[in-house]
Amino acid sequence: MVRQRASEGTQSPATGSSGPEAASEVVVDVWSRTSPRYRTRAVALLAVNVLLFGCVGNFAFWLRSGTFFAPATEGYWRELAQTFRFGQNTVVTLAQFLLEPISAEQVPMQIPIVGLLMAALIAIPILISILYRFWSSLPFIAVVGFLAVMPWLAITLLGSCIIASVRPFRSRFRFMSALLGLVPTVVYLILAWHGSAEIVSGRINPVDRIKFIAPWALAVVAAALLFALVLTIAKIVNYRPGAVTPLLALMFGLPVALFEFHVGRDELHYRLLEELSKAHFVDANATLDLRQAVQRRWERHPLPRPRWGELYEIEEQKWLFELGADLGPYETDLTRHQAELTERCDWFHQCFPDSRYVLNALFIKARALDTRVDPGEFRRTKWIRFYDNFPSQASRETWQIIAANGGGSAVGIVAQVRLAQLDARAGRIDRAIDGLDRLLSTSDRNGEVRDVPTQEGADSFGGLLARSSPDASLHIETGRVLLEAQGLLALLRENRDPVYGYDPFIRPRHRAATVQFGLLDLDPRHERYIDNLKTLKDAYPKCQLEDNLDLEIAKATTSIPLKIERLEDCLKEYPHRDSTSEALFRLAVVYKAAGRSSESREMFARLVAEHRDSVWSRQATRHLGEGSPVRVTDAGT
Repeated sequence: MVRQRASEGTQSPATGSSGPEAASEVVVDVWSRTSPRYRTRAVALLAVNVLLFGCVGNFAFWLRSGTFFAPATEGYWRELAQTFRFGQNTVVTLAQFLLEPISAEQVPMQIPIVGLLMAALIAIPILISILYRFWSSLPFIAVVGFLAVMPWLAITLLGSCIIASVRPFRSRFRFMSALLGLVPTVVYLILAWHGSAEIVSGRINPVDRIKFIAPWALAVVAAALLFALVLTIAKIVNYRPGAVTPLLALMFGLPVALFEFHVGRDELHYRLLEELSKAHFVDANATLDLRQAVQRRWERHPLPRPRWGELYEIEEQKWLFELGADLGPYETDLTRHQAELTERCDWFHQCFPDSRYVLNALFIKARALDTRVDPGEFRRTKWIRFYDNFPSQASRETWQIIAANGGGSAVGIVAQVRLAQLDARAGRIDRAIDGLDRLLSTSDRNGEVRDVPTQEGADSFGGLLARSSPDASLHIETGRVLLEAQGLLALLRENRDPVYGYDPFIRPRHRAATVQFGLLDLDPRHERYIDNLKTLKDAYPKCQLEDNLDLEIAKATTSIPLKIERLEDCLKEYPHRDSTSEALFRLAVVYKAAGRSSESREMFARLVAEHRDSVWSRQATRHLGEGSPVRVTDAGT
């Protein structure tokens, strides 16, 4: 009995065999145990680890794209190859990880989420290479490269795993091996950050730059702590399989839980929706497209060919006609983009009815429905530019929902102004005036909205993790919108004609009228805007609105000398009408653009002195040095 126990005491824990040869075997990693039950358990747990780590990689890609499985996306291999082309913009840079689609500046909770996620992506392959040997880490490196779509990090991890587990680099002190393996990834993070710092510097507040460094510092610290914890547990259990799996599950579950409960899936899908909106309605220089179209037309033309200039003029007129008639390629794309955005916004509203971004999604939808191409801008500069401040009847219902729920938020302000425009155009002038009155009663004398929150959760964590207001990323210029509201209210209040009433404003209800449109029906960017204003002026001679019609004609004039002449004529002919203050302001601005600075300042000073209570007087005061003026355009406001 004593001999049997002594023999059992020499049994090797690695193999289960006995004898002095077995006693000399040393357990250095999971595969040191050669018995079938240990090998089976090691293989099974390694497979579980690969699956869990695959989920980590998919989550990392989902955070950037909204797609769970990268290889299933369109253009996957092209995007993967793009990362190896230096100087090319790609979605897998560290800067893009923190800027798009969810910005760490607007949602600071992304800092710990991205930090912990990166710690898992970095630490797990290195730990696997130490505990399961180098070849076992290859599937994990492949996950980083092909599922997380971070190929440069995968290449770096390949070197890290070699240093941590392959002779002569590896150390008998496992934690030291892990830290040495961490060095290449730290270098990668530093170089990648410096390579993308230029992108970040132009898009974030310099005060918040720490928010874009903290995730990578957190990733390194968390990876080192993970090394210490896993290797300690592995040492305690004598390198039996299973030390990595629980902590891997934790490193996967913790970022997911933080995202789900403190950020939310609606945040990601809304940011993707916002990016789609920006991509669809970006201004474009059509000069090259126009020249290519002329070249194709010239090459197809039978001999003898006409002069290039003649064909260019013909093609340009064709494009202008198509832009105005909703037939051209840009208008066709616009219609398709409007339909796509409308569908996506409705889907978001249906899936996330309680989201803080519901009104934002509706705002994007309404603005998309109001978006048009500016043909006049194309004629002058060959640029395709979009505008959305002349609302369409198709967006009325959406604006109504926003106005009813938006309160004093930026989107609510825009909704109330757009509804007032639509009401006035439909002949409900009194309703429009009441709506504008209610809106402007909540703004202060300088045209800023009272009590509009700009940040949420300012008290949590000292404000470090406070989220910006939901509509902050829309960059709505509330000052400009309120100026637009004040101008419309003054126009409606001061110009009810004793003879015509509000007829010059709206489309006549009887067909016998000489014109079938009113001032509010006219889009200031339409090619025939000036001609229609003159027609309207002839249809209502000596009406109360006459001075405003002449002012609109002057504002729509593109030639600076002619614009100055027409504005000066307005001031001479209508020195004491409701349009005088705006005419003074517009003339001062044009003088400034023409380089006549002294006359501009004189005109601003006259406006402040003679029309102190006018909204234009407050803008003139800002121009004279008391603040930054609200941007004012000639199309509308």
